[in-house]
Amino acid sequence: MSTEEVHAEHTVADHAHGADCGHETVEHDGHVDYLHDGHKHAEHGDHYDEH
Repeated sequence: MSTEEVHAEHTVADHAHGADCGHETVEHDGHVDYLHDGHKHAEHGDHYDEH
């Protein structure tokens, strides 16, 4: 298993996921991920981590 963090190709400034962003939400490990182009994004500071 890899411990490398993978960051999404866009930042929070580029697109802010939220209640009305148009992406499906998934509860994950105490937070909400957003389905985006076939993968899940989780906000992490000024960027998104891919899950």
